[in-house]
Amino acid sequence: MSKNIKSFLVLLLWVQCLNGVCQTTDSSANYPLQGKWDVLSKVEVQKADGKLIDQDEELYKANEKFFDFSEIGSVTISQGFGKHTEKLPVLLKGNNLYIGKFKKEKIPYLIRYQGDVIKLAKTESRTKKGKTILKTEQVVLQKSKL
Repeated sequence: MSKNIKSFLVLLLWVQCLNGVCQTTDSSANYPLQGKWDVLSKVEVQKADGKLIDQDEELYKANEKFFDFSEIGSVTISQGFGKHTEKLPVLLKGNNLYIGKFKKEKIPYLIRYQGDVIKLAKTESRTKKGKTILKTEQVVLQKSKL
């Protein structure tokens, strides 16, 4: 091989190495949910034909319940300060988040971003004894500082 070709190949290899070093490894820019999110609260409201029939509100202590989103399409939900965990598939489409096995009729959570806080909300409806039952769920999460 001529000296010019060797020099060119060394230069090309050096540029490729620098290019790999300079690229960002922060994939959270592409997947904003990635990482650990502490659950602050969960509110469930049930109404029958517009009339309140049940309301539950849970407030959580730090690390009592959290979601750990991976960049590969899964979330690990930990409860009881990590004593109980469950790994589920997730699918993020715009501001719609599907948690659990994806089904055609599955209702997604609507995500609202507010800095380091996200709010997940969804409403499901069903008919029972001729009444329309609406179940609304809102979960508030905060990006973990750790």
